[in-house]
Amino acid sequence: MAVRRALRWFPLLAITLVLAGCGGPATSDEVTESEAYERVDSYVRRAATALPDVKLEEAAPAASGPCRGEPRGRVVVRNTYWIRGLVDENRHFDTMVGWWEDNGFEVVRDLRPARHYVWVENTADGFRMSLKDNDEGELLLGAESPCVATG
Repeated sequence: MAVRRALRWFPLLAITLVLAGCGGPATSDEVTESEAYERVDSYVRRAATALPDVKLEEAAPAASGPCRGEPRGRVVVRNTYWIRGLVDENRHFDTMVGWWEDNGFEVVRDLRPARHYVWVENTADGFRMSLKDNDEGELLLGAESPCVATG
């Protein structure tokens, strides 16, 4: 069941990965891969506090992958979590966008009302986050780093 649900998200995640590799955030020489793992997890956990009484369930293990168009030794770190305990409603997206704006993020892409999908970028460090839903109204919250040094 979890594998089937994860596969349903594969096309959207693939698009996100392509966008991140092509014209994504600037590279960061100050942040290492291990620090990026900590930061993407921290961003998701902090952002989730904006939504009352939710539980996070890992949708896929945090992972890193090579940056497109970058020298070897540079990676992007990503994580994704299901948000449990909420029914998909646009007000949750509004709440999350408000939290992001109050915490140094700006909206990169907002596909509402056609789709429930918002993608933001932290103006200070280039880390990005997204909130999206699926046909069952389940919410997925994710974060990704800019290109960082491995290690």
